[in-house]
Amino acid sequence: MDVLTQVELHHLEELLRSEHAAAAKFRMYADYTNDDGVKKLCEQLADRHREHFLALMRQLPKSDTRIQ
Repeated sequence: MDVLTQVELHHLEELLRSEHAAAAKFRMYADYTNDDGVKKLCEQLADRHREHFLALMRQLPKSDTRIQ
């Protein structure tokens, strides 16, 4: 995808914010719990949301790519 519209870029930015927030929340939950099983699950979910965030980042246009 070489060209993103402003609407597509806005949606991508919203998804990035959501994934970043989800990763941060699960990391916080992992820090707060004393249950090892819950801690492990929260850490796994935080990692998964971080992976989603990075995958979305790769969809952002490079600085030389046009946005319509």
